[in-house]
Amino acid sequence: MRKLDEGCLMAFGPTGILTRRRVVEMLTAAPRWQEVTMTDRAVVETNEVCVLAYRATARRAGADTYRALCTTTWRRREGDWRIIQHQQTPV
Repeated sequence: MRKLDEGCLMAFGPTGILTRRRVVEMLTAAPRWQEVTMTDRAVVETNEVCVLAYRATARRAGADTYRALCTTTWRRREGDWRIIQHQQTPV
């Protein structure tokens, strides 16, 4: 959570669009993934921005396997990379 930019926005299919504050609240209450695999990765990078696109497969005890297409956008500010956007589309 320390890598989330203050202005970060996230979009999750059934949940909707979330601000950083709401994401932190949700992550604090959610059980952690035991395993996450990222495949079909693609990246576009400039000096200040990096966009990652990937297919995620995640597992945790007692739950169905979660699969999603994701994008995460990072911005470099004063040498530190922070997440400014993330979205997940379940597949």
